[in-house]
Amino acid sequence: MTSDKRFAFTKIFVDDIEAQASFYRAAFEMREKNRLTIGTGRDAVEEIILTSGRGDDSSLIVWRYPERPTPAQGEAVVGFNVPNLEDTVRAVEAAGGTVHTKIEQMPELGFAVAFVKDPEGHLIEIVQNL
Repeated sequence: MTSDKRFAFTKIFVDDIEAQASFYRAAFEMREKNRLTIGTGRDAVEEIILTSGRGDDSSLIVWRYPERPTPAQGEAVVGFNVPNLEDTVRAVEAAGGTVHTKIEQMPELGFAVAFVKDPEGHLIEIVQNL
C-alpha cells in the first residue's frame, strides 16, 4: 500500500542565508527552487528552498529570522507534505505529539501549514497544498 504522505523537506536555521544557499549550490549542485518571506515582525522568516531538480525530490531549506537571533546549531525542522492537514495533526496528537502552532491557511501561497512536536520536542512542519 502506498501513502499519499511524503517526507518533503528539512530546514536548517542560518545566520547568512545567501552564503549558506551558495554553499549548498556549489558543494552539492543544488538549485534554487523558490524564495519565501512569510510573517511579520519577530514571527517573520525568510527561506531559500533548494533542490536537486529531480522532479518530486525532497528539499533542503535554509531559513532565518530577520528580527530574532538564530537558534542554536544542531536543531532542524523536518517537513512532510500531506493530503489532509487536519487528519494528520489529529494523528500526531494520538501518537503522543503536540501541536506547536495551529493550522494556518495561506491561500495566497497555495498551502496550509501547522507546526507540531514529536514526543521529545523536535519541531515538525506539516504542509497541505491547496
